[in-house]
Formats: sequence, C-alpha cells, structure tokens
Amino acid sequence: MSGSTIRLKRLFEKGKAFVVALDHGLVMGPLKGIENPVEIVSKLSNIPDALQMTPAMLKLVEENFYTRNSPMLIARLDTANVWRKEKKYSQGYYSMVYQVKEAVEAGADAVVTYLVVGYGDDRVEGYNIEALAKARAEAHDYGLPFIIEPLYVSPDNPDSIKDVNLVKYVTRLASEIGADILKVDYTGNKEEFKEVVNVAFAPILIRGGPKTKDDKEFLLMLKDAIDAGASGVTVGRNLWQSKNPTAMAKAIADVIRGKSVEEALKIWVE
Repeated sequence: MSGSTIRLKRLFEKGKAFVVALDHGLVMGPLKGIENPVEIVSKLSNIPDALQMTPAMLKLVEENFYTRNSPMLIARLDTANVWRKEKKYSQGYYSMVYQVKEAVEAGADAVVTYLVVGYGDDRVEGYNIEALAKARAEAHDYGLPFIIEPLYVSPDNPDSIKDVNLVKYVTRLASEIGADILKVDYTGNKEEFKEVVNVAFAPILIRGGPKTKDDKEFLLMLKDAIDAGASGVTVGRNLWQSKNPTAMAKAIADVIRGKSVEEALKIWVE
C-alpha cells in the first residue's frame, strides 16, 4: 500500500471528509476571520479531518498538530489573481508558489492546486496545466495525495461559474490530469450535481464558496451536495466568519455524517 493510499484512507476514515480552508490569504489577503491564523486554528481544535493552509502558515501554527488526534494538513502550492477585488485582471496570471518538497518539510499530508479555466491568455491556462502535471508527479513521488480545485471563471464572474456543463468539463479535465481528490463547485441542484459526480475519476469535496446569508442556508447546501454523491466538504468563510466557529464546525461535522440540519443547528448553533 502506497503512502498516498494510506493518507487518503485516513482523510476519509469517518466516511465523509471535513476540510477547513484557511489559505485564502494567498489570493485574497487577510480576510475577516483569518487575520490571526493561530487564533482561528486553536478554536477549531480537532473537529475537522484536515486543515488547508500554505506551508508558511503551517509553520506558524505547527504546535497545534503534535498529538495523535490532530487534523491532517493539506498544503496549498499555488495562486492566481482571479479573485482580487482591489484590481481587476486583464490577462490574469497563475503562479506556482511552493514546491511539493517544501510542503513535505512543513508537515503536509496532501497538497492542493488550482486549475483555473476560462480567463485571460490561453498560454496562462497552458502553463497552469503543465505546472499541475509536474506537481502531481512530485506529490506521488513523496506519497502525498494530489488535490485539484478546478474552476471555470470569466472576467465578469471571477468567483467561478456554477453552470453544470462547465463544472462537468473542468471536473473531467482535472480528473484526466490525475487528481486523487477534486474540490468542485456545487451546482445548486442535486440532480445536476449527480452528473458532475458521475464524470469524475476521484472523490469530490465540494467548495464552500462565498459567505451565505445564514448558517441554515449553508448547511442545507452541504447536505444536498452530500446527498448527491459528494465525498465531503471544504469550508472556509462560512465557518471562520460565523459568530461561533467552533460551534459551526461541530454542526458541519454532524450534517455531513447524517444528522439533519435542524438537529445540528439546535444542538450547536441556536
């Protein structure tokens, strides 16, 4: 059994994987809720199965991961300027920031990269794919699962487009590149999302996306995605920008593993 298989089995040990994304600073700056990484990581304790951060942030909070029950660590390797609010892009850029070796040295159990399709110069997209192919080979050399976050964007909708046909396209493209796990946008419709799951070669973790209007709306979205075949969730702003991140994390864990949204809200949030 390879190291990559062992780490994948650990991530999905509880059936559905719960990952918290804290790497937004690399593309969006110090968003509210993650200004102080040490503080938010300590609040989450051992509730998620894994935390997603840059190698630089991993080193900053490493004292939280010295025990057997610590969450797994997923290292972000790359960035793009698609989500920058202060200055809109013209051609757009994609850049690999870290090598897999640096993620390993920082303690990572897996690595994650973007696949950004549909914006700027086609040569940027080509470089993106070449960089992912190289990172995939390096990750597998080290026995790390390789996670791809495929997004279809456009200059007038840079957050990412949720159209089912475009989501299916980038999901299959990332699968063919060789992802061990996919981080994919939920399309908003359970029946449509089943089509996305069916074209994937690897387990899908849905992306939490922008902040929703309330906790119930977000938890219902997570439940629908799990019911449609998602193998887990990756949550960012809807967790660490909530009123009580610790309670919200416990509610998310309960919902993706079978509790109703109403029950989870009553126990942990309301």
